[in-house]
Amino acid sequence: MSRGYSIGEVAKLLHVSRDALRFYEKKKLAAPSKAENGYRYYSEEDIQLLLDLVFLRKIQCSIQDIQRLYEDRSLAYTESFLDRRIEEEEKEIRHHEQMLDKLIVTRYTRRKIVGSLGKYTLRPIPRTYIFSEKLPDYAQVREAWSRTIQEEERLENCYLHEQSDLRCGGDGRCYYLVLEDYAVKALGLEEAAKTAPSFAFSQCVHHIYASKTVSPTEADIQSMVRWAREQKISLTGEVHAHYLLNHYRKGKLETSYIEMYMPVG
Repeated sequence: MSRGYSIGEVAKLLHVSRDALRFYEKKKLAAPSKAENGYRYYSEEDIQLLLDLVFLRKIQCSIQDIQRLYEDRSLAYTESFLDRRIEEEEKEIRHHEQMLDKLIVTRYTRRKIVGSLGKYTLRPIPRTYIFSEKLPDYAQVREAWSRTIQEEERLENCYLHEQSDLRCGGDGRCYYLVLEDYAVKALGLEEAAKTAPSFAFSQCVHHIYASKTVSPTEADIQSMVRWAREQKISLTGEVHAHYLLNHYRKGKLETSYIEMYMPVG
């Protein structure tokens, strides 16, 4: 005759808590015997059933899933159940892979700030892809960003890019969504980028700085122009800018890190 196991012994054997075992009993997924003193005792068969149950919980099956499995033990139902769970897990994996890609691109942006903050330099600007139409004001490009991510969530990392022209007194300003080549590849957007317009500059005056606004002020632009003149660098007149990262305090913008560059003529 096989001996009975106490709830403590079963909990230790299966690496679960006593509360979990009581919960399974409450849900009628386990039915240990009870002695006159009220103590629970589990048979070998009870432990085998619990072993299967613990395995199902470890592969993220809900209590409702397990109850249905126990009610319908047909192979056809088990197969359809496993097909559904595999589909759910694959979807979850894809979601986490996309989240990881976005985190990597966000870290790239932060490292760009750390490496260039407060410095005027002369450097190339990598291939940059445009993922929206060019719009006349900032509010419209924010709305375009909101619409775009409904269709393609991976475009959440887009910069809200601003372009103006010094030759027009700063007029001719337009706004659009962009991603650098690094981000396009990291996010797996190469196919979408094939049909997107793009630009790249072999040399630009480049600056990343902390601001109280998300757009460069006239003073910010003129400071960059003066630096270029001091270095005897000729500019085309184009001004490109976007914020990279914002910090908030008590619900208000405290610091915006702006990247600004002007192509060399």
